[in-house]
Amino acid sequence: MSVVRVIPALLAMAAVSACQSTTIVDRQIPDDELLSGAVVFGERVRISERPDVDIVATEEAMRAFVAKIAEVPKERDRLRALLDLMRRKGYVADSYEPYLNLTAPEAFAAKRGNCLSYTSLFVALARAAGLDARFQMVAVPPDYDSVGGRLVLNKHINVRVENVPGRGTVTVEFSEEYASGIYDRRAVPDLYATALHYNNLAFAHARDGDPRSEFVYLRKAIDATPDNPDYWANLGVFYGRQRQHEHAVAAHRRALAFDAYHGAAIRGLANAYTALGRDQAARLFRKRIARSKARDAYGYFALAQRAFEASHVAYSLELLGNAIRLHDDDHRFHQLQGEAYAELGDDAAAEASFKRARTAARAGREEARSRATIERYPRARVVIGGPNVSTFKLD
Repeated sequence: MSVVRVIPALLAMAAVSACQSTTIVDRQIPDDELLSGAVVFGERVRISERPDVDIVATEEAMRAFVAKIAEVPKERDRLRALLDLMRRKGYVADSYEPYLNLTAPEAFAAKRGNCLSYTSLFVALARAAGLDARFQMVAVPPDYDSVGGRLVLNKHINVRVENVPGRGTVTVEFSEEYASGIYDRRAVPDLYATALHYNNLAFAHARDGDPRSEFVYLRKAIDATPDNPDYWANLGVFYGRQRQHEHAVAAHRRALAFDAYHGAAIRGLANAYTALGRDQAARLFRKRIARSKARDAYGYFALAQRAFEASHVAYSLELLGNAIRLHDDDHRFHQLQGEAYAELGDDAAAEASFKRARTAARAGREEARSRATIERYPRARVVIGGPNVSTFKLD
């Protein structure tokens, strides 16, 4: 279900001071400078250094794939036929990979991809079959993960098919978890989805240690949808990792200009002000995140990963204890706890943690097998929009 990789800055574990009135005056850095990358790379970075993409492009093989479906006269029957064909040809949820970000042609060839990849593929094929298919963001509850010491917020996207006679607007949802239709949904243009793709590519290059490509794709995401605070916050995180903290402040401030309650930007400002030694400003923003921080198990886990890698093993254990108290079902929490205990020479505690990790991992595999059975295309749902949401099976 992962789509957008918003990378909130990790939380500073500091006490919250008493309320006080503080005027914060920041260095004014214009957008043009923020988007140039010159402070990091010593030159203005051109976004043409990396290619633009058309995530819903179709190739001859894709058009041939749906040629017969395009001849089906009724849109509803055409929609059913397309989903059935994709199932029979191996385009199933079992090949979902959360961090594999592909365009429609790439996903068609690979039969793999993440949520956005499969959505792009379906939109492209549906349009080639003569259906009015669009991208649709789904307002699901926050879904956090920790990847390589980074706290990641995943979002969800699906497909909206317009003008289906007798049905009106139809949502195609491949995740059983969100098939009830209870979550708010909104159609978004192709450019919005393209920006998501660029943002995911930036995340992938960050993981691969390629900051220049990361920056270029963040620029492309911002250029595509400049009013999306997620990408400005990610730019702030980028500058923070490059130790350009004044630029990080400016980028996070741009995010807050579009969303005054943007959690990643608030956390990023707290960290940037701390790095700059501006303690009063940092305290103001820590107060805003303290409550949510205490409930964020993956925030603690991400911090624990970094602490362990920095050889602060005892502190890592403290953070892991907080994470496990909030959410004890992730085997990675217990695994890292075991490694920390082993590092400290407490073999008994380490073995107990490893045992809990194995138990949680087995439970997770059983749940995954059950979910895979549920989420195969024969059990997929087509959700009918409107005030009274209904569903029907495709087979």
